[in-house]
Amino acid sequence: MSTVSLQKLRKTYGKIVAVEGVDLEIAEGELIVLLGPSGCGKSTTLRMVAGLEAITSGTLHIGDRDVTRLEPKDRDIAMVFQNYALYPHKTIRANMAFGLKMRGMPKDEAAQHVRDAAEMLDIVHLLDRKPGQLSGGQMQRVALGRALVRDPAIFLLDEPLSNLDAKLRARMREEIAMLQRRIGKAMLYVTHDQTEAMTLASRIVIMRDGIVQQIGSPLEVYDRPANAFVAGFIGSPEMNIMEGAVADGRLSLGGDIVFNVPAGTASGAVTAGIRPEALRQETDGVPFEVQGIEQLGSQTLFVGMMGDHRIRAMTARRDDIALGDTIELGVDPAAIHLFDRESGERRGAAGEG
Repeated sequence: MSTVSLQKLRKTYGKIVAVEGVDLEIAEGELIVLLGPSGCGKSTTLRMVAGLEAITSGTLHIGDRDVTRLEPKDRDIAMVFQNYALYPHKTIRANMAFGLKMRGMPKDEAAQHVRDAAEMLDIVHLLDRKPGQLSGGQMQRVALGRALVRDPAIFLLDEPLSNLDAKLRARMREEIAMLQRRIGKAMLYVTHDQTEAMTLASRIVIMRDGIVQQIGSPLEVYDRPANAFVAGFIGSPEMNIMEGAVADGRLSLGGDIVFNVPAGTASGAVTAGIRPEALRQETDGVPFEVQGIEQLGSQTLFVGMMGDHRIRAMTARRDDIALGDTIELGVDPAAIHLFDRESGERRGAAGEG
């Protein structure tokens, strides 16, 4: 049974459609990430689940209850905000216990809940401090702890790591993942950061202009993007996207840029996608002029021109290629993604039929 069920959830502001018909089932123990660019509807969807935005149409169930019209306090949810939302004049202990106090939980029982959550998050030593005495990472743990003490049916996290520096974000991602596995509760997590989505999610919900584009595991959306938008959005560095045409088992991308595709691949105008890591140096490949080099330690990212196309190619570490060099690149036909030129919908990676 799903912990949370969103059925054709829709949100409009007058004539503006912010979210259009989201269908999503979240099972107990799943961490679902809503991912997309700014303005895509992901935060609005989360706020509808939280009860902070009224649902225009559709239904929302948490457990076996229809909570579509219930107030936030009656939905059995806990939310972690981007700005932490801690009371600056209260101690960390009081901040974590505040929600329990408002619900009428006995003081001794609330204190034990706070202690248990603090031990889980390794913040026991911070309980008697105030928020102004904490680092960003410590405040984020406190915000998680305040949600954790409530023992809700689902945790809602709205870009919780966006205020942290890169190193601390990476550490907090690991901690959130471990915490989620430990408590086994459903989480709905909003981010625009695909690294967070790929590393944390059980499944990713990719949104654009209020519409769900694809739902799948991180590797499913990476390996089989449903359309050209998803293909270009998922992956770092991003996929190379080019317009071309398929005929007689060959993909032409203009000029002398031609790659083989498996026999039987349907002919026609296409949008082709090739991930940077799928390109490889090979004899008799397509000429590629190196215009930029990024040494990333174990990998090297090359940026340059392939005909009229600006291309990124990712390889294992290379320090024998210099700016201005021309090398030849090829690609496994099965690693080429093809999309309908008009609709943008997936025709399948070459060879999938």
